[in-house]
Amino acid sequence: MALLIFGLNEERDDWDVLGKIADGEIVEDPTGELEATIEGAYDLDDEDHLRRALNNHYINAVPLAEDEK
Repeated sequence: MALLIFGLNEERDDWDVLGKIADGEIVEDPTGELEATIEGAYDLDDEDHLRRALNNHYINAVPLAEDEK
């Protein structure tokens, strides 16, 4: 499974895509914010824990279907 990570934008009125985590690795990180936010703080292999930890008012982790990796 892969997770698509969204972060609240600076105006706090919409969400920006921060990147994608798949197979325990950050596979997309266009701004560098995703790595700066979670690298070393969370086990990237534990997607269930990542989803729980990252779903809050400022950041959200959304699971992607297998064929969307």
